[in-house]
Amino acid sequence: RLCALGKVYEGVIPLAELPRLAPLLTSTEGEAAFALAFGKDGERRPAVDVKVSAQLAIQCQRCLGEMRVNVDADSRLVVVSGPDEAERLPDDVDPLLVEDARVALRSLVEDELILAIPAAPMHSAEECKVDLRKFNEAEEADPAEPENRETAENPFAALAALKRDQDKRD
Repeated sequence: RLCALGKVYEGVIPLAELPRLAPLLTSTEGEAAFALAFGKDGERRPAVDVKVSAQLAIQCQRCLGEMRVNVDADSRLVVVSGPDEAERLPDDVDPLLVEDARVALRSLVEDELILAIPAAPMHSAEECKVDLRKFNEAEEADPAEPENRETAENPFAALAALKRDQDKRD
């Protein structure tokens, strides 16, 4: 119905009001600006253009410190009624599965923000508290591999001994 009417919704939502996003953040301070434009695409299918921008506080996976990520997400969603219909869509659009002809507008915004978070976020090498040069130098000075493999203990030796003991019992 929103698509047929060509409705457009714009606004801001506090990050603290997005329960699925909150656990991924180090701070829920701030807000996300959004614009949702409902209409029809070139194939006359109901579609939603979603634009979201926010600054998210997430954890660097290298130094575990807080880092800020600017999100400017933009996507086109085509309304589908089931998985079969979603599979027939072209690659340049994403499906929006609608149940009971209802769409939770807040969840569209939250989904875009969640998808914008990198899988393994890290500061740039210059900004990170972990100095990779020192780490790499220390690793080269003390290699994890033993120099003489013949004198190194085989980690599977204990398993071989257990197997021999089991074979003796049988």
